[in-house]
Amino acid sequence: MPLILINLEPVSHSTCKTSLSLLHLIRKNLRFTPLGSLTLQVAVLSVQDLEDSSTGKKHTTCPLDIHFSKLITVCWDLNIEKMSRAVVPTVLTGNPVEVYNLVTKDIPKAFTPGNVIVRMTLRPVNPTDSIVAQWGIWEGRDIDTITVGSEGTGVVHELAEGVTNFRKGQRVIPLIFNRYYPEGYGLWRDYVDIPAKDLIAVPDDIPDEFAAQFFVNPWALYQMLKVLNIPKGQYIIQAAAASVLGRQVITLAKHWGIKTINIVRRDSQIQELKDIGADYVLNAEKEDIVAKVNEITAGKKAYGALDPVLGEMSKSLIASVRNGGQVLAYGALSGSEIKLDCRDLMRGVDLNFFLVNDLGHDLDKREETSKEIFDLMRQKVIQPLSGKKFPLEQFKGAIIESNKPDRGGKVFLESYDH
Repeated sequence: MPLILINLEPVSHSTCKTSLSLLHLIRKNLRFTPLGSLTLQVAVLSVQDLEDSSTGKKHTTCPLDIHFSKLITVCWDLNIEKMSRAVVPTVLTGNPVEVYNLVTKDIPKAFTPGNVIVRMTLRPVNPTDSIVAQWGIWEGRDIDTITVGSEGTGVVHELAEGVTNFRKGQRVIPLIFNRYYPEGYGLWRDYVDIPAKDLIAVPDDIPDEFAAQFFVNPWALYQMLKVLNIPKGQYIIQAAAASVLGRQVITLAKHWGIKTINIVRRDSQIQELKDIGADYVLNAEKEDIVAKVNEITAGKKAYGALDPVLGEMSKSLIASVRNGGQVLAYGALSGSEIKLDCRDLMRGVDLNFFLVNDLGHDLDKREETSKEIFDLMRQKVIQPLSGKKFPLEQFKGAIIESNKPDRGGKVFLESYDH
């Protein structure tokens, strides 16, 4: 692979048009290393060797009309200030693949005492990251302040005055979810400015893939099962049980002695879920859910339910829960409408939409919850399922991949080298 060294020591703007054009191309596909001298890859058609008549030395340059052909490596020692990329909406309601766009912004500085600048490295693509656009959650907000991305992990880039409990380079999880819906303060960006109190330190034995999806799934299911407060030996029923969160519900419920009735839409998923501890797995396309639940529970019904689907599924789940039971909706895979039979409301069944709480009002409780969830990960009780990774700039392809029914694990957006 040919090597081009471009020395950009003080020269006038007019005398380095070729180099600047090359740098403009490089910036589109910049892959930074942590070194002072940056190593990058770009595509060019040809290289010209020009001889300096005074010294006889040859200098390698690149023509101004750059075309894509073969990969070369370009090294230069100019200290160019990097920018922070961010995925933002161009309008506040619509198809996320169509309305989200990648922009560049200045890297934030640690000016606010008590704050930390985090360089994000890995972010999952969650359903909520599409719902915010599909439902117009941010209508009425200032579009220029909004960034997509409900969770992720990164490393400490810069510390502001007064921060003593973190160090530069330390892996952390920014907790922004309580600001995500109200403000559009998201993490599909390279750098984020956040109060140190809203960071969780990632233990050395927890991989990035687990840390990146720590909050929206493990933290949420932990809280939801606590809210439902299902006694040992009783049943929880859940829809979309083959999802990443659904599988974690099965393993955590089993760990706590709770029995599970799990609803899927494909026979191929039945044995998969039984292999990880599911007590019963029902195919909604083939079975009468309410009748089967009554059969399984001898008419007692499930103690509580989890509903990430809504629509007709809500009606089946509500009818499958005991008198005075509770159904927690936490997603909207079939749309925002809910169907139900008012006779189930007369039975005292309670339906609520669950929004995960980052416990910012109780930092001791937050630390306690974090430690317990990390321990559950170590014990493999909660095992985040990881799938394909896409560079941040390929977020549209990542969103499309995340919507595939048989995609496997969670889809990620990564930017380790930026």
